[in-house]
Amino acid sequence: MASGEQITLDFTKLEAPPALNDEVEKSLSAVSKTVNVSVSGKELKIYVEEVVKKDSTPRFGILFLHGMRFSSKNWLDIKSVCHVANWGYRAVAVDLPGYGKSVNTMAPELNSELLQSLMRVLDLQRPVIVSPSMSGSFSLPYLFEKPGSCQDRSRGYVPVAPVLTEKFVANYKQVELPTLVVVGTNDKMLGAESTKNLMQLPRAQYAPIEGAGHACYLDNPDAFHRLLFFFLQQLKD
Repeated sequence: MASGEQITLDFTKLEAPPALNDEVEKSLSAVSKTVNVSVSGKELKIYVEEVVKKDSTPRFGILFLHGMRFSSKNWLDIKSVCHVANWGYRAVAVDLPGYGKSVNTMAPELNSELLQSLMRVLDLQRPVIVSPSMSGSFSLPYLFEKPGSCQDRSRGYVPVAPVLTEKFVANYKQVELPTLVVVGTNDKMLGAESTKNLMQLPRAQYAPIEGAGHACYLDNPDAFHRLLFFFLQQLKD
């Protein structure tokens, strides 16, 4: 997609990704673990779910964050991590501090540092970041506080109605980061506001899921996976 070209995707017209079945899932390797992440001198224990395809080298990593009422378990329940691993990527879903099985908490102003340290511990180099709702308070400062080096930290961004988009509007036009703006059409508040802001990114693609609410990936996982599959195929290794 050329710089400045913004398009709307219709998930019903996109190719369905390869199907998951019992045989396919047997070809995947899943690991659950807790890693130690240092943030401003404090050591946090962060819970991680990771899935890759056995006997293959993944193209690059996909980091799944989560919303306030959710955790990494949601990505397991709808099998997003399994889909992504089957497509040839390294799927990593984490419980952010104070959520799920990551019991430590920390000051919000350290959110960007937490992601940076977590990437280093997990050896995730320029992952695609999937960031719904509350997790925008982590992904947005990590990516856009220093817009000039954004693409050194990520190769693609998949925001799903994240919080705090208004805080970085002045920086968006400086960023050539491929972005898939996913939103449920019934999310009239945060979804509508965040979409208006994020579509100022020069390489943003608008990906509405008709009839879905705020957690649109849970309302219609098939649509979400089609959109994600399409987006990832466009990215370079």
